[in-house]
Amino acid sequence: MNRRCVAFAIASLFVLATLCGSVAAQSVEDQIKKLETDRAAAVVRGDIATLEKGTSDDYTVIGTNGRLSNKSQMLNGFKSGQSKLAVNEISDMKVRVYGDTAVVTGKANVKGIMAGKDATGQAMFTRVYVKKGGRWQTVALQHTRIPNP
Repeated sequence: MNRRCVAFAIASLFVLATLCGSVAAQSVEDQIKKLETDRAAAVVRGDIATLEKGTSDDYTVIGTNGRLSNKSQMLNGFKSGQSKLAVNEISDMKVRVYGDTAVVTGKANVKGIMAGKDATGQAMFTRVYVKKGGRWQTVALQHTRIPNP
């Protein structure tokens, strides 16, 4: 009888540990989705501090125009008004987590200008986050415009 109780207790702990691990993985996915949603809102508000904090110094972005930019170019675009979005709605996000790296893909519906050019339309995106010093920062972004029908 004691062996049964011990076996049951061990099995219960194993199931609990497995469930907690699954919840932790889901929690990271939720964190990344929130970061992405908060970032989109910061772009619309022109919140440079939030963008700067959430962006790694070695950040690279490939825009829908195929141009490569870095963190300072991206921030300067928003500071100067060369980049300004009135709408930046994201949807269809999927997050894959690989330890301290996360990849999020999704769809963006934007209205406004980026790098001085009309950016209104829809795009698919891939963003990469890396956990540095205990916090997630974006290190790369790539946009692909969805052609209008």
